[in-house]
Amino acid sequence: MDDLREIEEHIDRVSEIDSATVNGLLASVHPRLDRALKRIARPAARIGIIESSVGRLFVAESDRGLLGIHYSDNGDDSAMLNAIRQKFDLRDDPAAAARIHDEIERALAGDTDAVAHRPIDYSLVTSPFQRRAFARLRQVPPGGVVTYQALAAAIGAPSGQRAVGNAMATNPLPIFVPCHRVIKSDGSIGNYGGGVERKLKLLRAEGFRIGKGNRVPSDALYGHWQSHIFCRPECSAVRRSARKKWIIFSDVSRANASGMRPCKLCHPTT
Repeated sequence: MDDLREIEEHIDRVSEIDSATVNGLLASVHPRLDRALKRIARPAARIGIIESSVGRLFVAESDRGLLGIHYSDNGDDSAMLNAIRQKFDLRDDPAAAARIHDEIERALAGDTDAVAHRPIDYSLVTSPFQRRAFARLRQVPPGGVVTYQALAAAIGAPSGQRAVGNAMATNPLPIFVPCHRVIKSDGSIGNYGGGVERKLKLLRAEGFRIGKGNRVPSDALYGHWQSHIFCRPECSAVRRSARKKWIIFSDVSRANASGMRPCKLCHPTT
C-alpha cells in the first residue's frame, strides 16, 4: 500500500508540473500568436450598388478610403470584384454605399468639394507610375482640364502621354480620381471609360463650358501649373510657353476659384 501511495503522489506531482509548464508556455505564446494573426488578417472592403445621376455604379471602400468605382451598365462587376477579393474580405454595406452616393450627387449638383477631399485607397492601382498620375490629377481643380501630355509632363514623364492614357482608361476610381478632366492635345474632349456623354456631364457639373464639336472653347483661358497665372489664349506668355504646362479653364470664375491670378499682360478679366 505504501508503494501504491508513493506512486500516486509522484503522478500528482508530475501532473502539476506538466500543467504549470503548459500554462506558462501558453501564456508566452498567446501574445505572439495574436500579433501573427493580426498580420495575416485580411482587411474588409465595404461594397454596394448605387443608382446615381450618372448611372448604376458598383462602389467599394476600405478603412483607408475609397477603393473602387465601376460603371455597371451591363451589370458585370466581376473584374473589380475579383481584384478586390485578392486583398480584401467583401462585406455588403448599404450605409457606406449611401455615403458615396451622396458625395457623387452633391458633386453633380455643383458642390465641387464633395469629392475633392475624400481619402483614396490606391490598393487596386499596382503601378507606381499610375499612382503618381492619379495623385497629380487630383490636384487639377474642378472647372479645369489638362491634356494627357500636360499630365505626363507634370509627373516628370514628358514623353509618357500614352502611358497616361492607359492609366486613365484603367482608372478604378473615376469621378473621385477625375480622369474626366483629361483631354486630347488637339483640344477635343476625347474618350472616357464611362462614355463621352458621362464625361461631358461631369465637366459641365464642375463648370467647364464645352465648345463646338465637343472641344475646348476658343476663348478658353490658360493657367500655368507653376506661376499660377492665367492668360487669354492669344497672350504672348501662352505662345512662348509649351501648352503642356497649362491647365485650361473655360471661364474666369473657375480660374479665380482655383487660386490663380490674372495675367497683367493680357488682362483676362476684362
